[in-house]
Amino acid sequence: MTVGTSRTSFRRIGALFLMGVVALAGCGGSGTPRPTDPRQILTNAIAATASLATLRLHAEIAANAGAALGQGNAVMRAAIDADVDLATRQFAARVTTQTPANLSGNGVAQQQVSDTIVTRDATFNRNGQTGRWTKFPTGNGGGLSGGPTNAQIATMITSLLSDPSQTFELKESASCTLGTCDHVIAHIDGPSLARALGGLLGAPLDASTGLTIPNLDVDVLVDQSTSVISELRTGFTMTGTSLQILVTISNPGQPVQIAPPPPALTDDLGANFGGGGFVGGGFATPMPIGPEESMILEQVGNELESSMPAEPEPSIP
Repeated sequence: MTVGTSRTSFRRIGALFLMGVVALAGCGGSGTPRPTDPRQILTNAIAATASLATLRLHAEIAANAGAALGQGNAVMRAAIDADVDLATRQFAARVTTQTPANLSGNGVAQQQVSDTIVTRDATFNRNGQTGRWTKFPTGNGGGLSGGPTNAQIATMITSLLSDPSQTFELKESASCTLGTCDHVIAHIDGPSLARALGGLLGAPLDASTGLTIPNLDVDVLVDQSTSVISELRTGFTMTGTSLQILVTISNPGQPVQIAPPPPALTDDLGANFGGGGFVGGGFATPMPIGPEESMILEQVGNELESSMPAEPEPSIP
């Protein structure tokens, strides 16, 4: 595997992960009291989180491609901070990526910060060197309109959690970003998850596609007073890369402002190229976007970011 291939794999895995996070918060609501069964705690937590109009999401991904590249230090890191409007599927996000010297291409460790805003009808990427924004019209409703609907995601997750092949443990309650939380560990069966995701995306996820989904242990903290998910951790190895993932939620239901940047600072790719083709964001070589790809995948693939300051959050060890 080449370094370039490793970077692409890291971006794609990160994109799939963030899509899964949005999916987790994209299900229907529930008004039942807080149960003591861990399976039901998670089912209710997904519903309660989905009922929020807005939230702030912090995510950290540490991807070690050392096994694939034959190198000891091959850990790439990404920190994502996003204000998310769940109802309209809009967000403003900031992604900070760190690449070690042996993977940077020039022998120097690199850190890159990029900003992205996704509105109802366009995506905006900020060039960190010039400060200017590039506008790419998304069309067909904009925002995160591409891909599965919230209802489809709800059906998939509810079905997956009810599958007897998934098992759950209820641990001692713990403090969390939202207060005091129930602590649940979900043991997710990889083949079952692959079938569920494959059905949702309309494409198989198995060995024939090179995307075999491993079994996952997902450590979840659920706020006892609201049933909103506060924190989620997991780790796995996929396509030769070992990943550690942390997600935390804060400011549930608090107002967010997601708006296009000033027109005077914006270059409209739709006007220049007829609405298709490339996304900016500070990269020397623009990356083409396939017409069937979800915009969320491409934005994380281009190492997204938003202009809000990141709040202190627990970090991956």
